[in-house]
Amino acid sequence: MTSEGGGAVAFPVMTLLLQIDPSVARDFSLIIQSAGMTCAMCVVLIMQIQIEKRAILFGTLGSVPGFVVGSVLLDAHLSAAQKKMLFVSIWSSFAIALFILNAQHRRKTYDVIPHFNCWKAAVLVLTGFVGGIFTAFAGSGVDICTFSILTLLFRVSEKSATPTSVVLMGLNTMIGVYWRAVWQGDVPPLAWEYAAVSVPVAVTMAPLGSFLGSHLHRQVSVLTCIYLHQ
Repeated sequence: MTSEGGGAVAFPVMTLLLQIDPSVARDFSLIIQSAGMTCAMCVVLIMQIQIEKRAILFGTLGSVPGFVVGSVLLDAHLSAAQKKMLFVSIWSSFAIALFILNAQHRRKTYDVIPHFNCWKAAVLVLTGFVGGIFTAFAGSGVDICTFSILTLLFRVSEKSATPTSVVLMGLNTMIGVYWRAVWQGDVPPLAWEYAAVSVPVAVTMAPLGSFLGSHLHRQVSVLTCIYLHQ
């Protein structure tokens, strides 16, 4: 229903409220989103909901190397407190910006990026790269970064940007889980245990959210995003 997967809620709850190690929260977020967001992605594609395919393509081209760089070079150098503060600061800033933008009544929006060109493609790649770095330590990031750029810079409607970010995150979390579980092979057992009881909920509610979101006004998605960031 929103541009954020379950990881955007799980990470702050697990790290700030339950005081769980950020690495466990990150891997748990990736696992549940690789299941839930993938199911939601299937609903989006089957229902042929409007998405911005170029944002998915160029966003993924940037997010995959960004995730690798974040995992290999940056994650080990950030403390648990720094990861928590970065996550909270970034998402709170987005909520404020989105609120201010939508305070403008009768704002003109588009279904896809208008007048697409090379510099817009470069912006999407760079956004994906930054989002991939955030995803590497928080389990979520490329979806909300891309959603932010689409809505705030390119003025794409939330009705189109939301399913776009769902598809983007579904693809990227599968890559992220493969990287963490197969290439690095050090996913904490606790993350798998949490995921075992959460995946059934994710694969049920995420597709339902995609279905409901496709029938709601774009302002509902906006208000939901802002509420989740409070």
